[in-house]
Amino acid sequence: METLSMGGRFFKNEELELIEQRRLEALLDITTKHSEEVQGLKSKLEQAEGKSVKAADQIKVLDKEIKTLREHNPDRMKKQIKRLQDQNRAMTAENNTMKTKQKQLQQQLDAAKVELDKLKAEQTEAQAEPA
Repeated sequence: METLSMGGRFFKNEELELIEQRRLEALLDITTKHSEEVQGLKSKLEQAEGKSVKAADQIKVLDKEIKTLREHNPDRMKKQIKRLQDQNRAMTAENNTMKTKQKQLQQQLDAAKVELDKLKAEQTEAQAEPA
């Protein structure tokens, strides 16, 4: 018995069964690969969720620790903040002084370069005159 295909060619039932079997094997292979990928992604997701839970727990512990430290040593923290603010002010002032000094030195360097260029030009003229 023969069956008409869409292309107009006649296929035998055995050929159709073979084609269908190959198609099903390919679908099974694709499904297997897809299932493996899904399993891999699920395991990665579970690992990430576990890490997320651990990190959240660690954050809670650290927050509690900070809270207790603040409760026990508020004066110490205030002193430390004041010391750091004073340090910051001093360093800012020093930075501004250094910027001013750098600007002055740059001006002196530029003036020295101009003077050097003038002297070189005069020397070149002096060497050119006797000749």
